[in-house]
Amino acid sequence: MLRAVARSLSPCLALLALVSPALAAKLLSIEGAETGGYGRIALTFDSPVTVKAKIAGSVLVIGFGETAPGGSERLATAMPNYVSVLRRDPDATGLRIALQKPYRLNVQQAGERTYVDLLPETWSGLPPPVPQAVVTDLAKRAYTAEQVIKAATPVPVAKPLAIEVAHLPTLTRLTLRLPEDIKTSQRREGPATLVTIPGAWKIEQSDTRGRLRPAVARFSVDGDGTASTLTVEPAEGYTVSTDRDDEGLSIDVAKQEIGRKDAKAEAGKSEAPKPETGTTEPAKAEAGPGDAKAQARGGASGRASEAGSARTDMEERSRAGVPSGVREAVGDLVFPFGKAPAAALFERGGTTFLVFETAGSVALPASAATAGIAGPPKRVGSVQVLRFPAPAGKLLDLLPVGPLAAPTGWELLIGDSLGPSDALVVTRAPLGAGRIGLGVRLPDPGAATWLDLDGERVAVVTTLGRRPSGVAKRQRFVDFELLPSRLGVAVLAQADDLLVRPDLDGVSIGREGGLAVSAVERPAETVASDVEMLAVERKTWDEAKRGDVRESLRRLFEAVVEQPLSLRGPARLAYARTLIANGYDPEGLTVLDAIAADDPVLGAQREIAILRGAAMARLGRTAETRKILSTKALARDPEAALWRGLAEVTAGLWLDAEGLLRAGSPILDRYPDDLQVVLRTAAAEASVETGDLEAAKRQIALAARLTPDPLTRDRLKMVTARIDEGMGQTVPALAAYDKLAESAEQPVAAAATLRGTLLAHSTGRLKAPDAIERLERLALMWHGGWIEAELFTGLARLYRETGRWRESFVVTRRVDLAGPESATARALHNEAQAMFDDLFLSDLGAKMTGVQAVALYFDFKDFGPVGRRGDEIVRRLSDRLIALDLLESAAELLQHQVDHRLAGPARASVATRLAAVRLMDGQPLKALETLDATYLPELPSELRRARMLLRARALSDLSRTDLALETLEGDVGPDAQRLRADILWAARRWREAGESHEMLLGEVWRGGKPLDDAARADVIRAAIAYGLASESLGLERLKAKFAGPMAESADARTFALLTAPNAIRNPVFREIAQRASTAQTLAAFMDEYRKRYPDIALPERGRRAAGAEAPPPG
Repeated sequence: MLRAVARSLSPCLALLALVSPALAAKLLSIEGAETGGYGRIALTFDSPVTVKAKIAGSVLVIGFGETAPGGSERLATAMPNYVSVLRRDPDATGLRIALQKPYRLNVQQAGERTYVDLLPETWSGLPPPVPQAVVTDLAKRAYTAEQVIKAATPVPVAKPLAIEVAHLPTLTRLTLRLPEDIKTSQRREGPATLVTIPGAWKIEQSDTRGRLRPAVARFSVDGDGTASTLTVEPAEGYTVSTDRDDEGLSIDVAKQEIGRKDAKAEAGKSEAPKPETGTTEPAKAEAGPGDAKAQARGGASGRASEAGSARTDMEERSRAGVPSGVREAVGDLVFPFGKAPAAALFERGGTTFLVFETAGSVALPASAATAGIAGPPKRVGSVQVLRFPAPAGKLLDLLPVGPLAAPTGWELLIGDSLGPSDALVVTRAPLGAGRIGLGVRLPDPGAATWLDLDGERVAVVTTLGRRPSGVAKRQRFVDFELLPSRLGVAVLAQADDLLVRPDLDGVSIGREGGLAVSAVERPAETVASDVEMLAVERKTWDEAKRGDVRESLRRLFEAVVEQPLSLRGPARLAYARTLIANGYDPEGLTVLDAIAADDPVLGAQREIAILRGAAMARLGRTAETRKILSTKALARDPEAALWRGLAEVTAGLWLDAEGLLRAGSPILDRYPDDLQVVLRTAAAEASVETGDLEAAKRQIALAARLTPDPLTRDRLKMVTARIDEGMGQTVPALAAYDKLAESAEQPVAAAATLRGTLLAHSTGRLKAPDAIERLERLALMWHGGWIEAELFTGLARLYRETGRWRESFVVTRRVDLAGPESATARALHNEAQAMFDDLFLSDLGAKMTGVQAVALYFDFKDFGPVGRRGDEIVRRLSDRLIALDLLESAAELLQHQVDHRLAGPARASVATRLAAVRLMDGQPLKALETLDATYLPELPSELRRARMLLRARALSDLSRTDLALETLEGDVGPDAQRLRADILWAARRWREAGESHEMLLGEVWRGGKPLDDAARADVIRAAIAYGLASESLGLERLKAKFAGPMAESADARTFALLTAPNAIRNPVFREIAQRASTAQTLAAFMDEYRKRYPDIALPERGRRAAGAEAPPPG
């Protein structure tokens, strides 16, 4: 740099040279030589100096660009025939040399050396060159300097840039997503358009190979580290246009008759690649977020009023019972999603926790910092957690945003009031064997996730419910604590083995040994209104049963007949009550129906409804009982609750039954003794099944005082045995069950047999096969009611325990059909779903054969899980179908996944498997259509390359050789090279096919080891290809390499024949070539594909038995 400055200030340097000679350049030597018919003067400086020379008469004047003292003056001695005298200028800026005669000058500068050649005037041809040693030295120094510069200036890292290709009916569009500050330029060179992108880019063009026809004739990418150039040459009849916007660069190749305006309109209709759920901003946010934010910034008072109106609007909609319309955001704290995920909002120790159950990221609102939300969300399992200080003196609310039927986000509101919400209630949940759990009825629960909050274990269950449902205040229990929440459930564990699970009814909380829950007596529910007159009064009921019942009924019937039709109502009511009191329930119902038909006013009275409900309940007609006694007028009637509770006991809905019978208990003492004993026995059964053993004991004690009939007495003994079982007293419980099974009346004997068998098996006293035999015998003898449901539930579990999967699913389906609303049926169905999941996704089903697995899936696929695990089951099942050579069935399963179940990269991955199946089934066109329909520009490199290989193979099978080879262009992987060889072989391009197979062999001929089967096959195919192409040079080269290794192999005679002179005329050659030409290369291609991509590859194709047909996939 100093030297450059010195040259720009040459007058100053001249002066400085006089003052300080050390700063000037130095002439180190002046050498002369007479050689080759010319004279050469060589000037050597200590640094590069500009030298000029001219001849004035017979004097050679040499001028320096700067002062350069030094150097000898003995040039005349070295060049006597050319130089007579040399003189140095006093200011050291040049030389003057007297010449013997005139000459032609040639001045050449090489670094610090300058060569002045004196050529005769008769010189012809090129001037003499600089010495080769000097040129070599300069080249070496230039290379060293270049390396130093490169080391000081690192090469910029090339940034990846993908080319997205979209096909429309009228154009093909190439899109590059570039930053706004990158300025591109375009120019035309003949028919081609060149687009230059400044900067270092690594442009991935694999997706363009084979996908630009017929619109693009030539496409290439060149780059030198400072810029990249895209060359697009359209095919005949097409034009190229470019468009640069904020999002990137678009290159449109359209038909000539389509103008640019029409091309833009057509491109606007192109569907963007379908994104995965949870990663796309909602349409509302994209359309105009500025308006919503402008309204939200109107001030705190404006936000409060808007929030209040929003809550009022939500309240009005909630009264309607169904979500409708769209809820607009009223503040800044909006969390957008493509589809609103399950969420939870709870508080602990002055800190608020906001939880979203999403696999994607959570975009923080711009105003998050003002609300105290600092830092990105933390990923814990399947949820994202935000924590921030609870605002002092303010309330928090979380409401959905967007269409209420399918919200697209959540809004966090901070204000002074809250909208309407549902308070979550904790209820008892029996776990069997006397263990007690608790349940929280959370609507639409999501997943349960354990969080570590400053050393405390908190289980959070999110919810998809769009109406706020939470725990209003902190609730403490022995084993856990429910934290205050506005949405969802948060459980603070006080025990290490606490279990928190979501289920169909909400959230289940328990422990392996059961929770420590108090067993004190619970007060009866408050009755809405006192009942002065019961429909079943003790005195009237007892009088109806006294005396000669037949005579009483005859007399009451005659009284009805004697009355005019309009006045028969009261008489008919007395007649019906007497019939029902004496057990003639069907007849009593007939009379009550006649009352309602002839006298609607009397038929609508409370007494008639309760008598009808009581008769229906005693007949076991649960649905009719619910319908009659669940009207608005009787919804909180304690007497109606008693009979509804009895009906629920008959149906086995113990939790509902226990609550209803407890609600009616205040009036139970006013009932006749025979009805009391039945209802108290039913209450005892409901209490023991829900785990309230103390309440069951009390009901047994009260019922025992009332002289029960034999059947009721057996039922009470059965309840006592159930209490013993619940308290862990196995021996007396088993003894009681055995005795009741032998001597009790039905249905108690059947229930005792069931309970005794299950208890004996659970305690190890009865093996599973023996227990199954007992229950199967019982199933032939008993049908109907909760006993049948429990019986088949036990059988299903025993079948599952013994590995009889099909029988277990069959029995579960029978339970579902018999009582889908019961808790037993729901629990069994959940267990069957879990078993189905394990059979196909774990080692549990490893012992099943392929046929068994396929048959089991198609027969019971309604038990399959939904979501990702269900999709994975289908994919694994397709592998089993392929192993059975049922390719069409496998393809239909995968096609359904692609069309209806998946999106984004997951869809593209399954589509890749589907394309491979289509290729194996000989349907390359369908394989190509599948790959094109699921194309995405942003896919993992491994998946993108796998799709490229399958696409090339499909194009080859469709005889589109050039496109197939273009698709593989630039890929030098071994699998791509083998596929390229197969493509050339199939196209009968013999010379190129032979060279490709020879290239596959590499240096294997140098190893001195025997050739394996694959290598020998490549050698044979290369020899055949060279022979068919009459490529003698290639054949001789192959023979020179592999004559020795092949001579020691099993194919020695074949190779010798193929490489013999004029071998193609030999009929045996034609026979070998025919066999090789018809050989299937797809199997070899799929083998290489499996090695390279084991995660997405398919299993080997099996062989179908003769006459076997593919089962239907549905």
